[in-house]
Amino acid sequence: MADRVVAKIAMQEAREALRARSPAHTQGPAAGSTTATARAKVSVRPQGGNGFGQAQVQVSVDLDYPTQIGIQCAEVRRRVSERVESLAGMTILQVAVRVERLRGPQASGRERAR
Repeated sequence: MADRVVAKIAMQEAREALRARSPAHTQGPAAGSTTATARAKVSVRPQGGNGFGQAQVQVSVDLDYPTQIGIQCAEVRRRVSERVESLAGMTILQVAVRVERLRGPQASGRERAR
């Protein structure tokens, strides 16, 4: 049960982190970048005592290209870690970000939404 809750939080925060950054304008919100794609796998270990446990999170994302991949991945890691810790009360051991696909500007709307 905790795995699913943490996975939902992680996916939502990864999407929000990607929407917050534009591929062309890394300083501000993304213009029209509403097709952020993220999936999460979570491993939760119960912790003794009153703790809520520890989690290792793996988030897979599709990114628009061109982009600053390292900056986007760092933002996803930061945001997922902060929000899972605050909302689920868990210690985050690791947030691994895997880039599944880079989507170029020539991609059709249907392909970009996948």
